[in-house]
Amino acid sequence: MAEDKSQRRRFWVILCIVFLGFVGISMPYVIFPALFLNPDYSILPPDWGPTSQALFLGITLAAYPLGQFIGSPILGALSDEYGRKSLLSGSLLISAVCNLFTGLAIGWHLLGLLIVSRFLAGFMEGNIAIARAMAADMKKISKHEAFGKINAAISIAYLLGPLLGGVMADKSLLESLTTSTPFYAICILFFGLAGLSALVLEKTPLIAPIQVRTFWQRINFIKRMAGLFSNKRLQFFMLTSTAFTLAVDIFYEFGPVYLTLKWSLGPAQLIFYNGALCLALAIGNGCLPAIFSSHVSKRLALICSIGGLALFLAGIVLTNSVFLMMILFALCGFVIGLTVTLLTVKISDSAADTIQGEVMGVQLSLRVLGDAIICLFGSVLLLLSPKLILAVAAAMSIAVMVYFAVKSRREIA
Repeated sequence: MAEDKSQRRRFWVILCIVFLGFVGISMPYVIFPALFLNPDYSILPPDWGPTSQALFLGITLAAYPLGQFIGSPILGALSDEYGRKSLLSGSLLISAVCNLFTGLAIGWHLLGLLIVSRFLAGFMEGNIAIARAMAADMKKISKHEAFGKINAAISIAYLLGPLLGGVMADKSLLESLTTSTPFYAICILFFGLAGLSALVLEKTPLIAPIQVRTFWQRINFIKRMAGLFSNKRLQFFMLTSTAFTLAVDIFYEFGPVYLTLKWSLGPAQLIFYNGALCLALAIGNGCLPAIFSSHVSKRLALICSIGGLALFLAGIVLTNSVFLMMILFALCGFVIGLTVTLLTVKISDSAADTIQGEVMGVQLSLRVLGDAIICLFGSVLLLLSPKLILAVAAAMSIAVMVYFAVKSRREIA
């Protein structure tokens, strides 16, 4: 009983850190489209045309997930070997510095510094992988509950963060506010979170003995993936998760871009659509997995939710109604939240306790590699038609649904 209470106290501290951390991470969510596409906020020279704007928007959006792709497995594996607490505190501290440089880059109109600072901030963003590994270590709390609450906290943070970011960047509210202001606020917040994690979190015993690895062994992604994917069950769920989140990240990255181009929306207006999405994500992550897992087979729940995303994305492309667009954003949030939590539990259950940090890091790494690719690929599609980007996401969701339905009979218990 005492251990149960102790684990729950640690879990709530972790949840608080994750929530506040993602409030900071999500603050700039509605800012970057305006920085490249809205003349009132643009950091680009006024003579740059639509091709340059779309290209550098894609590069800037891709820099952060590319950094995550490289850094997340390294930080996750290090947390297995040297402890979760120190890695979490250190990554938050360095992330604070990176966001300071992002703010300076925007203020000084230094596009190169902006891209580099976003890449380095992404490299240090292993927090979600470490947090999920911490949750998996807590045997007194079910993974559906732990992962669901972590994902729900992130979803609520993605509601609050862009709201704060949009307000902080709105010059009509206060003349001194700029698009750099949210990043300075993130810097201060992350410095505080680094201190909080260092002082409050307990240092838990290592599950596995420390293994000495060379630098090359840590960054050799192909060899690391080959070792993990020798587990066929883990391979199946990891591939399903990665393919699904490719479609999801197209929606995340280019949904605001689509709305910006469709109705010339600014950061303050985009927060309403983001709010509908994130509230639904919180419910989809926090409540629906437990409900569906006790009343419906996980296989059926996953097939329906993956297919549902394709249907709702098609609706977004076809509708011209402001109200219906808001409803469709919310419905996408419900099915994304349900699918992501169920797949994360399956991935964790398919791996040994001694490599939870590395597995969670690799899951995030594969996701963000796809995110970086679709940011660049999407910027090319953007030149053809903004609707085409979301249509591609819908088609990918259908492909994932078919793949999962065909291959999952022997994989879902």
